[in-house]
Amino acid sequence: MLFKTFLAMLAASALASPVHAQWTSALGIAARQFTLNEYDAAGRRIVREQGWLPGLEGRLAYRTGEWTLSAQASHYQHDIAYHGQTQSGVPVDSRTGTALTQSGAGIAYAVNTVLSASLAIELERWRRDIQDVGRVRGLQERTLSRRALLGLDAKFATTYGEVMAGAALLFAAPEKLRVGFSGQFDDVSFDTRPAHGMRLGLGWQPAAWPNLELHAGLDWWKVARSGDAALNRNGRHAGTVAQPEHAVASMRLAVLYRF
Repeated sequence: MLFKTFLAMLAASALASPVHAQWTSALGIAARQFTLNEYDAAGRRIVREQGWLPGLEGRLAYRTGEWTLSAQASHYQHDIAYHGQTQSGVPVDSRTGTALTQSGAGIAYAVNTVLSASLAIELERWRRDIQDVGRVRGLQERTLSRRALLGLDAKFATTYGEVMAGAALLFAAPEKLRVGFSGQFDDVSFDTRPAHGMRLGLGWQPAAWPNLELHAGLDWWKVARSGDAALNRNGRHAGTVAQPEHAVASMRLAVLYRF
């Protein structure tokens, strides 16, 4: 239903008056301060991953009348700190090779000169490669996340430039997760649970440098523990595995150049 609504809004925007049609694009550098916490069934934290991920971002937008269509893509990659434990509860400190690739499309309607309502859909591919530590073997996770965001955005003209602020509710479909066990078990693929969260953003387009945009933002979402999936070794049943309940927080800083 959400995607049908999105397509209907795209069709409506195509019929809007082209008098004020305008293309804009932007490209820049960014960084995310990424934190992942995983919890056991009793609510105790069992894993914490945290670190900065440098990256690149790009955006393309088309405005016609009160409607704005946009597309965006970004990629972040770096090793971050891993603090977890083995199945027996022995603490393990390692590094996680992490890569986040996001793409999305959105539509916004200008309610007035200050306020806009927006709808966006996003895809995120998330790679986690937890490194071996001594005799403790690492894990390799590949996650595909699909989500929708419903938001309100505002912009204000000031003496020092245009200020932008926004807030959105985030609704995510169950993640598609594939886990590798460094050869100890067969790879496992399963779905996690639906998730919800929020996104907050703040931006500034300086009057002295109108082609620049400075952005800061915060994403937060939480995913409940998944159901159990069969775990095999060489095709033979060896138990079950599940994705623990986890919460993700991501602070974003970006500098974009508008073309």
